[in-house]
Amino acid sequence: MKWIVYVFAAVFAAAVLFEIGASIKCYECNSYFQHDCADWFNNRTFNLNECPPEATMCRKIVQEVYYNDEWNVRYIRQCAVNGEVGAEEGRVCMDRTGTSKVKVKYCHCNNQEGCNSAESVNIPAIMFFIPLLTTFAMLLFKKL
Repeated sequence: MKWIVYVFAAVFAAAVLFEIGASIKCYECNSYFQHDCADWFNNRTFNLNECPPEATMCRKIVQEVYYNDEWNVRYIRQCAVNGEVGAEEGRVCMDRTGTSKVKVKYCHCNNQEGCNSAESVNIPAIMFFIPLLTTFAMLLFKKL
């Protein structure tokens, strides 16, 4: 009976450590090189990329530059080490206007995988272990 408790504890610890140890995943692209990176962004055409461990959020940059008598717009999606998450879990972006006719909009988010694009569902790793944990708990209480 002790082995059931040990297995239960080990599985639970592994699930928690797996969820904590995983880094965030973000979309990474640049509309200058990949035209489908611009808005309206179709997240089915790009894979989520695993960010480095130090990156804790995703970023989307909308860069507007006045060049050759017209406004050129680029969209850049990437992992971010620092930045400020906007209101409403990153749905509100920060505007910055620079010199020489440059406008930049920064959007940071850290609430789910691929949040620098369309909405997606993020399922914690422990959810995959619930059926196994339930079975072990039932066996444990049956023996008591």
